[in-house]
Amino acid sequence: AQLIMQARMLVMQSPVREEAGVAYAQKLCRRLYDGGKFARCQLGVEWITASLASLNDVAKRVSKEVTTWIAFSDNDRRLNKEMTVALVNSRVLQLNSPDYVREMSKLLDMGRNVPAVDFIVGLLNHSLVEKRAIATGDCVGLLETLTKIAQASRGKPHEGVIRLLEEARNLARSGAQAVPQPGVDAKAKQMLAGAAPPQVGVPGKGKETPDPPGLRDQVQFALEKWVLQIQSNDDRGVLQFMQSLLDQGWLKGDDITDRFFRISVEVCADRCTQQLSDASMQGIAYVQIDALSKLVLMLVRYLDEWNRSTTLTKQSLLNKALATTVKVMHAHHAERKAGFNQKPFHRLMTRLLLDLTDAMPEAMIFSFADALQACQPRLVSGFSFAWLELVSHRSLMPRLLHAKASKGWTAFHRLIISLCKYMEPYLRNTEMPEPIKLLYKGTLRVLLVLLHDFPEFLCEYHFSFCDAIPPSCIQLRNLILSAFPRHMVLPDPFTPQLNIDLLPEITKPPAILSPFTQALAASPLRPELDKFLKGRGSNGFLASLQQHLLLSSQAETAAAGTRYNTPLINSLVLHTAAHAISQNAAAGGAQGGKSALTSGPSMEVFRKLCRDLDTEGRYLMLNAIANQLRFPNSHTHYFSCVLLALFQQSADHQIEREQITRVLIERLIVNKPHPWGLLITFIELIKNPTYDFWNHSFVRSSREIEQLFQSVARFCLTQHSGGQGGAAGEEAG
Repeated sequence: AQLIMQARMLVMQSPVREEAGVAYAQKLCRRLYDGGKFARCQLGVEWITASLASLNDVAKRVSKEVTTWIAFSDNDRRLNKEMTVALVNSRVLQLNSPDYVREMSKLLDMGRNVPAVDFIVGLLNHSLVEKRAIATGDCVGLLETLTKIAQASRGKPHEGVIRLLEEARNLARSGAQAVPQPGVDAKAKQMLAGAAPPQVGVPGKGKETPDPPGLRDQVQFALEKWVLQIQSNDDRGVLQFMQSLLDQGWLKGDDITDRFFRISVEVCADRCTQQLSDASMQGIAYVQIDALSKLVLMLVRYLDEWNRSTTLTKQSLLNKALATTVKVMHAHHAERKAGFNQKPFHRLMTRLLLDLTDAMPEAMIFSFADALQACQPRLVSGFSFAWLELVSHRSLMPRLLHAKASKGWTAFHRLIISLCKYMEPYLRNTEMPEPIKLLYKGTLRVLLVLLHDFPEFLCEYHFSFCDAIPPSCIQLRNLILSAFPRHMVLPDPFTPQLNIDLLPEITKPPAILSPFTQALAASPLRPELDKFLKGRGSNGFLASLQQHLLLSSQAETAAAGTRYNTPLINSLVLHTAAHAISQNAAAGGAQGGKSALTSGPSMEVFRKLCRDLDTEGRYLMLNAIANQLRFPNSHTHYFSCVLLALFQQSADHQIEREQITRVLIERLIVNKPHPWGLLITFIELIKNPTYDFWNHSFVRSSREIEQLFQSVARFCLTQHSGGQGGAAGEEAG
């Protein structure tokens, strides 16, 4: 206890209290996790955590730095329950820290990482439920992540997660507060309490304190010296320069390190912007930007030689460099608005990506994905073009999508969804600004590369992509829905007498990684729908179904551009179909054929929606069905049967048939590619005399419409060489 008090007093008396506190805390953390005898005994752990808690009282950044350090540590440290519990109970490790929540959520991997789930459940059971060392408000982020895992888990959810969430709800309802935890011993507590200074307000609390006088000039001078150093090609001089940075205390991993990187990025970006505006200086505009990237590379490459002088790891060093770049970018974009220049930041991130590819290939890609997510177009619109180029860069996109166990898929999916959500309000309108048109073309090209090289990625995330794309973007949606697994050979949809019921793939469900029940789970509609699909629902369910699909406020309607909750409609349609398909498979699969698929509670839901919804709602519902007409699988087969059955059963409601035809034909009149299931369904509709397609009034409502239908029919029916094409063409005419 005496040592704790002495350290506390030394930090309090230091002219740079925060920096001194953080530096000492970093040494304590290293001691805590070094595996030595002191850290292996209970008294040693309690002494270290009590010291950290004492430091946190006088240097408020200690808790933040310790939490960030643990969040980005290796799994052995992050999943060390004994140490983590001790730090949480002493209020040093903040479970609500955005960095900690984000990194642990990624580690949990939506429940697939069972040891990580067990660790979080055990930690919260101990600190929240048993010891009450924290309140539910102190771990909201982790509880929300566990809730998503419980909702997304198929089959049997993790029982420990369910019990923990129930306990947390009970604690939240009762308003239970955290109970103060004992320190090392009563004597230590008493001595520490006596040493505590009076609490006074700190001016500007929560804001970054100004840089120390002269720091900016020092950093600028160091950068200029670094540029000259690397131009001299003297490797020994380069190492000596890095050692001088260490000797000056700029790379210890503390607040000064953050300031060093921030000022470096600001100086380089400002210099680059000035030189780009001067035609005579454009040839050397990127010299300092490239030099800064080279500095980060050298620091990472030779980290093992000087890591005793810093708490930084290769990963945390890169994270600091990227986080600082994004932070400065946000500040420039907010201040300069239309005058913002994306080129310096694009150059810096590109050089970092290229330079660091060999130094740390596996960890690097996820750091870059997180950085790009933090500067997505919705947040920094002036960086949109550079952002899209970085997202699709050859050193990033393939590495993310080839990452082990498809971990990179989640990160890349998040990036593409961010792009779609940014463009969605513009794509809804028929007249788009010229920059958005260019961004849209770039997006199409990226998706074409994905379609060619990574089709499974588009296949398994098709649902969330269609959710984020407005109905008017037909070609973009077609491109996504045309993807099919590389191992699959698609049957020619134009083959005469093709019977898709006999295809072996038609009984297999497709893999879907998108949480397609998420919108439905958040709606009060879900319990009643499940009861109805199981045959236990009330008669009034179908009558009230339409009202559940409407948005509740005018603000939501204005933002969405429609009165209807489109994600909820998409979720309802696919969930209802999945239930019908599983029931049919359980009942014997092929027994009963198409008639078995197009009957039962699920078909009643579709028929009721198709009949009762207005034109706008019906169009959205039919679009949700058409979004599942993809490569051969059980969903494509089911929805093709449903769409054709709805057409056939709408004899007394011609508008339904017209809208079904519209949804199909507007997807066929755009440029290729066209989804296989879409072609199969439309060919069946126009060829099978059961549907009497060519005799409906809307087909011949005008000469232009009739010519359009004949043109599409010729495309669909004359693709296959042979005599069948001529006969089909005459029939279409």
